[in-house]
Amino acid sequence: MGFDGAVGRSAPGGVREHIASSWRRARLAGIDPDRVDRPEIAEVDRVGRLAVAAEPVLQALAAELAGEPFSVQLADRDCRILDIWCDDRTLDSAFDDIGLVVGAAADEQVLGTNGIGTAAETGRGIAVHGEEHFLAGLKGFSCFGHPIRHPLRGRTEGVLDITVAGGRAHPLFAPLLSRAARDIEERIVETARDGDRRLFLAFQEATRRRSSPIVVLGSDVVLTNRGAVTVLGEGGMDLLATLRTEVVENGPLTRVLEAPDGAGIRVRAETVADTADGVLFHLVPVRAAPREPVRRTARPVPTGRSVLVAGEPGTGRSTEAARLLGTADPVVLAATDALTGPSRDWAARLSALVGEGVPAVVVDDVDVLPEELCTVLRPLLDAGPTRLVLTCGPVGELSVPAARLVARCASRVELAPLRERRDELPGLVADIAARVRPGRELILTRSAVAALSAYAWPGNLTELTRVVTELAHLSGTRRIDVEDLPEHLRPGPRITRLGGRERAERVAIQHALTVAGGNKREAARALGISRTTLYRRMRALDVAET
Repeated sequence: MGFDGAVGRSAPGGVREHIASSWRRARLAGIDPDRVDRPEIAEVDRVGRLAVAAEPVLQALAAELAGEPFSVQLADRDCRILDIWCDDRTLDSAFDDIGLVVGAAADEQVLGTNGIGTAAETGRGIAVHGEEHFLAGLKGFSCFGHPIRHPLRGRTEGVLDITVAGGRAHPLFAPLLSRAARDIEERIVETARDGDRRLFLAFQEATRRRSSPIVVLGSDVVLTNRGAVTVLGEGGMDLLATLRTEVVENGPLTRVLEAPDGAGIRVRAETVADTADGVLFHLVPVRAAPREPVRRTARPVPTGRSVLVAGEPGTGRSTEAARLLGTADPVVLAATDALTGPSRDWAARLSALVGEGVPAVVVDDVDVLPEELCTVLRPLLDAGPTRLVLTCGPVGELSVPAARLVARCASRVELAPLRERRDELPGLVADIAARVRPGRELILTRSAVAALSAYAWPGNLTELTRVVTELAHLSGTRRIDVEDLPEHLRPGPRITRLGGRERAERVAIQHALTVAGGNKREAARALGISRTTLYRRMRALDVAET
């Protein structure tokens, strides 16, 4: 790719032709060359594929130019600045004064002729010296801009720019910039391949641990098992493709969709760690799409049939089991009793309950049962009129004996953890407040909702109930702001500025650290990232050491 520098055909008046063309485009866009207002600032993806690929290249470029009065800007395909590297305070201050900061638009429709916008418009490397800038406020700078293209797809991914003060920059900056752009392009391909490999590994792990329908989607990757193809039917994949964008931008979600054939599909979607746009979908077919997917109202379990209620501790497994049986006080047999007393006595008690024809029995925490008791319980699931409801932890984390046991259940309810129900938090708070203190209505401010959403809730509904009970008994106003929350739920100023996707990533890291008991190596392995990346993201997202 060529680089239009100081040498080139001249337009009338001695101005290089590509500069004259750019000025014409700026005039047609109605730009006032004397404008002084700052460019509009928008949110940009600073952890996307382009930014990740460019970071080490920009570090090397900055080291090579150390001591020079320069600034390097990386812009996305929309010419919005993603990152700025500057080794000169005067230049950095000048950029800030005219609004050239992260998130600012630098395309020709906003800034007229400039290294970023004109390189993107022409599709080639370009130099813009001093007076060649269209805006008067930019004439004190010289810049070199170079498009960054995806080597395989051919499309422009972004623009790299070096800017210096003065009317003319050092001519060696142009080849340096060209080389850096090529290095970024090569890393984009490497990153894409690594991302595709991570998507495949995530798919392998999900299908190994679960028998339910699984889909993994990336920008150019589609992975499904046979169950997913059956559940989605014709056109179902289009629904997931639409959801993928939402998950990438806002983080994990749980939702019930209506498939093209009229059936309902409960979708639990989460981003794949260390990929720019990969999303993992867990699909569960349902007969109808309830208005509140996680608070589903399942039909009563038929006589003689068994049901599994699975979920993390605190997600309401016992409450859901009682509701399914239609009684507030079912007979409950705790599997933990088999660990504290003779296992033979526990098995005999269960057999006696089934043999006596007790209408319904809840067997709590079957995931702790030893293999021999799983074997005893398995044939009892269909042994008579007794309805059995088993509760356990997440199905994907069960031992082989426990997984074989629960696979015999006629139906299954999987309760989502609270960290995946962030959009339901205001409603859950209101429901719990009405239950623990009738007549007491709690109104959450937007900042309070954001704070609750940024927390991982390791104790799930049990922990939320404890917090809401405390809030419901506060004296004074019904309005709950951040200052009213327990101290560990009050976010710092950095957290309040996080976007939806970053808040979801922060919650995922908190959860992984909790599960790993604070072990960073184990947490990084669970997230599919390196420990270095984990530490970096913890600092960026203000995740406290545990």
